[in-house]
Amino acid sequence: MQPSVLILDEPTSQLDPIAASDFLNTVKKINRELRTTIIITEHRLEDIYYCSDKVVVIEDGKMIAKDEPRKVGDYLKKCGNEMFTAMPTPVQIFYGVGGKGRCPLTVREGAEWLDQVFQDHAPQVTAVDDTPETNLDPDNIKDPAVLVKEAWFRYEKDSPDVLKGVTLQVPKHVLYAIVGGNGTGKSTTLKVISNICKPYRGKVLINGKEVKKYKSGELFLGNLAMLPQDPQSLFAKKSVQEELEEMLTGSKEEKAEKVAEMAELCDITRLLKSHPYDLSGGEQQRAALAKVLLTDPKVLLLDEPTKGIDSFFKQKFADIMMKLKERGVTIIMVSHDVEFCARYADLVSMFFDGGIVTTNTPNRFFSHNSFYTTAANRMSRHVFTNAITNEDVIELCQKNR
Repeated sequence: MQPSVLILDEPTSQLDPIAASDFLNTVKKINRELRTTIIITEHRLEDIYYCSDKVVVIEDGKMIAKDEPRKVGDYLKKCGNEMFTAMPTPVQIFYGVGGKGRCPLTVREGAEWLDQVFQDHAPQVTAVDDTPETNLDPDNIKDPAVLVKEAWFRYEKDSPDVLKGVTLQVPKHVLYAIVGGNGTGKSTTLKVISNICKPYRGKVLINGKEVKKYKSGELFLGNLAMLPQDPQSLFAKKSVQEELEEMLTGSKEEKAEKVAEMAELCDITRLLKSHPYDLSGGEQQRAALAKVLLTDPKVLLLDEPTKGIDSFFKQKFADIMMKLKERGVTIIMVSHDVEFCARYADLVSMFFDGGIVTTNTPNRFFSHNSFYTTAANRMSRHVFTNAITNEDVIELCQKNR
């Protein structure tokens, strides 16, 4: 079509980190070489923020900032705006440490800035404590909430196997994250756990009972729930309120009370009268999460739950996950959001070519990965051995002053 202006609305929300980086590099090339004007809305800022000519910040329907990237970051920090939490990792670490001079925007600039910080003295403390809890040893999990043993699955008889002997054990009351490239079989694994897809070899156990032995409907009554990648597949009513009421039994007053409580938890109270299809992607995600949580599951499966969600609700979403764990819920999450997994998961597994290739605690998992790791780790790994979050890097910088 050879457009003079190209408008992109969160184009990387469902891409793995490597595919997202490749896509954004293509976008940058189109801008530089074809001189096409690009307007892009994006929550994943690490690979696009630094090369923007102008950054616009919108809050409550109003434009609160419009300037070059460095000045926007400085403005948001100085005025204490919550939107600062959406800034790229190097910006957050620079201001978190109280850095002086030119604020870094990229991982490379951040690494060079750290070199300057420690040019006169080598850091004495180079690692954060990463001693895992006893029940998080992936080689010694007893009485798992979910056990998948040598599961093989293909969608059609003559098609290639999607799952090739998947084996995983998920301890009770943890947030277990699965990362990996697009099309490797992560979402299919969730479908196998929920008995939507039935493996032709291997077994799946939920709380010690084979999933195929649950009676019809029993599996999804207070035992297991799944939030699919496409939240629209859960919607069939004319309003969000009706969607939530559909999941409940009891009197009108009891339903209203439970709906109000869940709506407040998922920050969708103002959306209850809206049609689910009129919501933004992130709002649909929150509405679908509320609907799923009303089934009161012991095991919760989440497929890309943070896609399309801003930095504010990610924090709230994390708080919801922590409360669910305290209530005894086990959460299995497939995600491309490595920053979220690094900060909040208890165990992380890498999925590749139809199977789990490694499992470890976030600190050990991400500090030993070159591509599937966080911006904070890539920025600081030449100085610190296992810092994987912004908070880790800030803490170690402050300890070494």
